[in-house]
Amino acid sequence: MEILVENVKIAIALRTARNALGWSQQEFADKMKVSKSTIARIETLELTAKAEFLMRALRIYAEAGVAVDLLQSDKIVLTIEIPGINEAKLRLEDETLRRKDKKPLWDR
Repeated sequence: MEILVENVKIAIALRTARNALGWSQQEFADKMKVSKSTIARIETLELTAKAEFLMRALRIYAEAGVAVDLLQSDKIVLTIEIPGINEAKLRLEDETLRRKDKKPLWDR
């Protein structure tokens, strides 16, 4: 089975936007109202994202400050706006989201 480049672009874009915001697969799944395994399967190309799923994901990302443009044939364009940067900043500063073996940023 040949994997279509468009499906690869979608998987990369969804994963990259999610990571830019600092969201786990579970957090994104909760926002999308789907299972974590659905997110994982789409991000690893085990499942193809349906149009409705993709549109909802792009809307959720845009509302969080990350715009994803998949319409250009030769690239994926992610624009991270101030709300998205602020979301990532808050998550990076939140000690409850850090691994227990990691020092706080201000102790480095």
